[in-house]
Amino acid sequence: MNKKIIIVLIVLISQIGISQKRFEAKKIGFSINVPINWIAVENNEILKNLNKYDFTEEQLDELLKSNNSSVSLATYSKYDLKKVSGIIPTIKIRTNKNETNSTADFLKYVENSVESAKKSLNNFIFSDYPTIIKISNLDVIKFSVRFTLLIGEKEHEIISNSYYIPKKGYYISLNFIEEIGKEDNSLFFQELVKSIVLTN
Repeated sequence: MNKKIIIVLIVLISQIGISQKRFEAKKIGFSINVPINWIAVENNEILKNLNKYDFTEEQLDELLKSNNSSVSLATYSKYDLKKVSGIIPTIKIRTNKNETNSTADFLKYVENSVESAKKSLNNFIFSDYPTIIKISNLDVIKFSVRFTLLIGEKEHEIISNSYYIPKKGYYISLNFIEEIGKEDNSLFFQELVKSIVLTN
């Protein structure tokens, strides 16, 4: 077998192997493959409550919008923050309050939110404008942005690919973040997105 083909197969097998662990929040009907060799910080208290108790819709709403702020469910970093400096490839899974009643309204809400964020970020541009896509046959908002982050005296060009999944009273946000030109995890991130299963 050709040496190049063997190398490609090894790379593919290693990529498959690092995403076999699954993050699952049954109560909110969400699961995704996550990289097993990344540094995981999961909100075990929230997840335990979500998966263990049979909440009413009102109770679930209160739990997930907690004080009108974002609730972090999990964060996955490719490297140990204590050992690697700079911008580390990161996956964030959160819930936020959602007061919209339709996908069209939610799309407008996302557009307005991103426009607000624009004011506080340097060199902000859209790579992909917010648009409606389907995941598990449900409407999801996808968009991608680039901006410059100043750490000390060094500028870092960041790309963030986001997926916002509207639910009743809240939404799930997924952010895939990395530094442009440092390394490229985009294909791996896409494979993780393909593994998302939504119910409810």
